[in-house]
Amino acid sequence: MPELPLDFRLFRYALVSAEHGSFRRAAAALNIQQSTVSRGVRSLEHRVGAELFERGHAGIQPTPAGVRFLEEASQGFDHLQRAMQRIGALQRGEHGDLTVGVSVPFALLGQLFKRYRAEYGGVSVEIVESTSGANWTLVQQRKVDVAFVAKSRAHGPMIPSLHLWDERLFAALPGSHPLAGESRLSLEELRSERFILGAGGLGPDLEEYLVTRIARWDVKPRVQLHSVGQCNLINMVAMGFGVTIVIGRPPSATCDGFALVPLTGRNVVSLHAIWMESNPNPALKGLLENLRGLGSARSGEMAR
Repeated sequence: MPELPLDFRLFRYALVSAEHGSFRRAAAALNIQQSTVSRGVRSLEHRVGAELFERGHAGIQPTPAGVRFLEEASQGFDHLQRAMQRIGALQRGEHGDLTVGVSVPFALLGQLFKRYRAEYGGVSVEIVESTSGANWTLVQQRKVDVAFVAKSRAHGPMIPSLHLWDERLFAALPGSHPLAGESRLSLEELRSERFILGAGGLGPDLEEYLVTRIARWDVKPRVQLHSVGQCNLINMVAMGFGVTIVIGRPPSATCDGFALVPLTGRNVVSLHAIWMESNPNPALKGLLENLRGLGSARSGEMAR
């Protein structure tokens, strides 16, 4: 028997014909010609080497071989249909995997990811925390799909950088500190303090920021890096280890015993999203659409 190309439409013709008991009614349900259905079923019978239907004036009914074949075909067709729906959802970014690099406190991105997960709940999101420099490398190596960093750098058309919004900087001081009751503080007032910062995430960016800003008073700031997150840094501040710099307001339920005071002047950090233009991950497209809308709204809030 010669090998014939397998056309999945033929399975559908046979299944619908069995359901309606007639090639004519099957054709009406499929909105095609009756001759197309009957020829398609004949072609399928020739392909499998057995008659699938008994034909008569009253209509059609499956042969014993047809009953067994249609049971198996129905299961396979269901699997195929689900597979096609799945691949369609993947291509639309409704399902799949998204790896996100962060060097800023993830709490700052809460509104973005709450909205993204509500719209794309089928996407599995993995968060990778690292420094801004490391995240640039991870994006270039396509080990993360998108990264949120605290500053931009020179980049080409293949590595876009989208400015999202600016976040104000705050000083976190022990509650017993003489300056803890101030409504605002300048970096000049803090130049002699011991700063404790995280070794990962935003820590190296903040260290560079402090060194650059405080240098105008011919002072090199005392900075100590710790491999802990922001919440533990604030706990350490409350215990008297030093002061730290916080980007945005941290969650209110961190701990007692510290004061959070905004820094005066243009002491802000710019948040950027970076990704590879050549990244084909469909889940990335949906996130970028959310990013552009959210960035405009947050920029407007900062301006007010």
